[in-house]
Amino acid sequence: MTEINKLTKISLVVLGIVTFIFGILLTFLLDIFLTPMTGWTNPLHPRMFGVVCFMYSIFTVIALRQKEWEKIQLIYAFMFGSYLLVIPTELIVVALVFPTLSAAAISEVILDNIIMFSLLTLGIISYIKQRG
Repeated sequence: MTEINKLTKISLVVLGIVTFIFGILLTFLLDIFLTPMTGWTNPLHPRMFGVVCFMYSIFTVIALRQKEWEKIQLIYAFMFGSYLLVIPTELIVVALVFPTLSAAAISEVILDNIIMFSLLTLGIISYIKQRG
């Protein structure tokens, strides 16, 4: 049995904190979060993504309580691998509704994608180090 690497634990902690913050923003503080984003008319989608972020933070707590890599390997790959679908999907949606979005909404999408791409990069690097 392989022990969980320190970099893997750090990536899980960072993912848990970021997804918990996004979960709070998107689920409970949606009016504050979406006020500058004129052109966005679907309030249900961000709330659903906020609940998904809460689930990620719960999964990271469960994963951090484990001591062996083999027990968390699948959930780790799922959590970080899902960004491979989320990033292009968000970019495609923004490309489709780009003319209706304000400058604040566009900057918010850019910031979100930078954060998600950074988390994905950290996850991939720690996964490679953990397996190698």
